[in-house]
Amino acid sequence: MSEGQVAGAAATARAPSAGGARIALLEPLVADQIAAGEVIERPASVVKELVENALDAGAREIEVELRDGGRELVCVRDDGAGIHPDDVPRACLRHATSKLRTLDDLSRIGTHGFRGEALASIAAVAEVTITTRARGADAGVRAVIADGAVRDLAPAGAPPGTTVEVRGLFASLPARRKFLRSAATETSHIAELLQRLALARPEIGIACRQGGRDLLRYPAVGRADERLRQVLGAPRARAMLRLAPDGGPVGVSGFVSRAGESLPQARSVLTYVNGRLVRDRLLLRAILDAYRALLPQGRYPLAVVRVDVPPEAVDVNVHPTKSEVRFGHGDAVYAAVLRAVRSALAAGVAAPASAAGESAIVPDPARAASTEPGGTRVVVAPVAGARVAEALGRYASRSETAAARAGVPSTDGAAIAPSQRATREAGRIRPDDRSGLPFRDGAHDDAAGRTDAVPRFASLRVIGQAFGGYIVCEGRDALVLVDQHAAHERVRFERLRQSLAFDPASRPPSQKLLVPRAVELDEASCARLVAAASDLVAAGFEVEPFGERAILVRALPAALDVTTDPEVLLAEIARDLADVGPGERLQAARDALLARIACHGAVRAGESLTRAEMAQILADLDTIPFAATCPHGRPLLAEVPRAEIARRVRRT
Repeated sequence: MSEGQVAGAAATARAPSAGGARIALLEPLVADQIAAGEVIERPASVVKELVENALDAGAREIEVELRDGGRELVCVRDDGAGIHPDDVPRACLRHATSKLRTLDDLSRIGTHGFRGEALASIAAVAEVTITTRARGADAGVRAVIADGAVRDLAPAGAPPGTTVEVRGLFASLPARRKFLRSAATETSHIAELLQRLALARPEIGIACRQGGRDLLRYPAVGRADERLRQVLGAPRARAMLRLAPDGGPVGVSGFVSRAGESLPQARSVLTYVNGRLVRDRLLLRAILDAYRALLPQGRYPLAVVRVDVPPEAVDVNVHPTKSEVRFGHGDAVYAAVLRAVRSALAAGVAAPASAAGESAIVPDPARAASTEPGGTRVVVAPVAGARVAEALGRYASRSETAAARAGVPSTDGAAIAPSQRATREAGRIRPDDRSGLPFRDGAHDDAAGRTDAVPRFASLRVIGQAFGGYIVCEGRDALVLVDQHAAHERVRFERLRQSLAFDPASRPPSQKLLVPRAVELDEASCARLVAAASDLVAAGFEVEPFGERAILVRALPAALDVTTDPEVLLAEIARDLADVGPGERLQAARDALLARIACHGAVRAGESLTRAEMAQILADLDTIPFAATCPHGRPLLAEVPRAEIARRVRRT
């Protein structure tokens, strides 16, 4: 008998025999356990669902207790509204919920939970004990649920609120339990989740304990920046930039890191919609586009961004874990987030940055938790690498005499005689031409574009050139090394970008294809690309329709890498056009071209410069925004504090 015949015989033996039927309904418990896999992946999933239930119940204090990383015990206590005794037997039934009644309610959901799946899914894969007392009730009730059914229900003494204990997660499902990680790993996921939830609700006190010690404890506070300090630590929180609301229909608030600061993981970008923690591609892209040309590829800012829209303008019922949403007007949301982050970055250029150590949202339970004043324990992990200060505001107090000794422009605008290279550069856009930041939508604070709002690089005293590539300067309390190529490249890039902003009809060079290439896409993608043909031309593309399901590419931007696949690139553009329109995605392509042009024309590493040329580069940095990185996101300066030098030579 062949392997196929053996498998067929085994399948027949397992099939129901009544009437030869091969399709049967699963037992309710089996179906519930399978469905639970969509909601409960690990102990952190249990914590998320129970904490969100507590928030929906109006809790002001929430405490999580763990044993063995949540694999043996997850206990969540809250002081919320509690559950009425008559409702307790129904609380763990599938599709049982107190948060909606009709189909119309789905269009205006204002709670975290609403599907009626959380408790039912947990009870299908673990033993659940609920002890609850409704506000105003004389006594509470205690229920034990196992295998999805209530095994014990009795009166019990309890404070107002609800305590849910989940024991032996996946104990009856060895195939699922073996995929759980170590206790330390599961604890790390839970701590990270609680940090993220805490950032959205500063008015709620949240704590987590394991083994008799606090993993984290965030007392309730009145302001978002106070909660940010609790979670990230005071030095990091002070260095963050606040997003200012612009009064539009889409509310955007939160905090973002300064230009030039980055982390290696996209999970450092936290996004919330109406207080709900979500992973949304559109929001992530809007934030990253705001940092375009400010961060290296593969690096991400630290961001805590909250978007508030009317409940009917967002669909939260698109994912079993409610971690994804769909916006009714994604282009408006994208534009609002982009404007808010860009404005914060522009306004933050002049603010002095903290010199304290870095920390990220990503928790590391293996490290000792640091303690904030007042007993708050903060679980944070240090970020590798020294931070480069975006702002040189601390040097602005240097006297004009010191600037004159260095041969640099004084603050009244008088400049040194420029070098031949500087003359050519100044011929493109005069240094005193400060008529705007390179934002196509024009949504920015006008003050952010003024030179007097930008730190004075020119106030640094030029000492000389090191290793043929670094301008060595003296600041007030540090030596500053400026990468001459990165600095000049940034100046050229910003001026090119500004010139194109003043002349939207400008077009980067294109490379004609010797043989036009037909790119096959789906019909909707082709239609979007054809409709955006004029915008594609502005970015250096030449395309035309080639049937209903193909685009004929005749030219590509000249600066694209030769290995770029036009089919992949156009498919990405077509997907983005469906969400946010053509402008920003094509602007990204244009910026990439300008960065290439700026790089080719900038002074090179190893090129000898005169003192006047070095001073002119520093002066030019004062005429542009975001003078902290090259267009590719690399830092253009590094600082060596005087105290560090004294320590190295043992001068006390």
